[in-house]
Amino acid sequence: MSDDKLEWIFASGDNQQLADRYDRWATQYDADHDGWEWIGPAKAVEQLCALGTMSTVLDVGCGTGRVGPELAATGWDGTLVGVDLSAGMLAVAAETAYYERLVQASLTEIPLEDGSVDAVIATGVFTHGHVGSEAFPEVLRVVRPGGWVVITCRSEVWAELEPAAADHEAAGRWSLHKRTAPESFHPGRDIEDDLPQSVVIWRVC
Repeated sequence: MSDDKLEWIFASGDNQQLADRYDRWATQYDADHDGWEWIGPAKAVEQLCALGTMSTVLDVGCGTGRVGPELAATGWDGTLVGVDLSAGMLAVAAETAYYERLVQASLTEIPLEDGSVDAVIATGVFTHGHVGSEAFPEVLRVVRPGGWVVITCRSEVWAELEPAAADHEAAGRWSLHKRTAPESFHPGRDIEDDLPQSVVIWRVC
């Protein structure tokens, strides 16, 4: 995957353009990411499964469904729901058969009931040109009290998200459970060219 393609995605002007660009990339997306051995989904799933038993997990910004096989590999047999802006990406995810339900929607308007999932997982979603802290209220709304939010996040993006996350914590909506040590999530890429990432975990109040 070239940096030019990432810059093209990150430069999307609005949600419609972002969805359109992902539609165009959908059939090649997995092959491009495999070239960099992207391990973000595996890292997030590892942390999610360490939190205990969960019946329903919502994969927000699910893309082509890379979280699905990672969860299945752990033996997890609950209900996995995916939400994404791009119809093209969702079509690829549907072919994997890991998802009970796939929904095209913005993360600021998730069409699920309050407290209807045990956890939200997001890999490669909270980043430049994609989703920011404006999605936190909806994510918090759909997770049951005592449930979890697990995201991957680049260090420089975390610096942008942290103030809003802290505001929600101060308001008693969630509490920061853990942020893993920053590391490369692209072992197939030269570390000098990579940006460190972490898994961030909150518990919903």
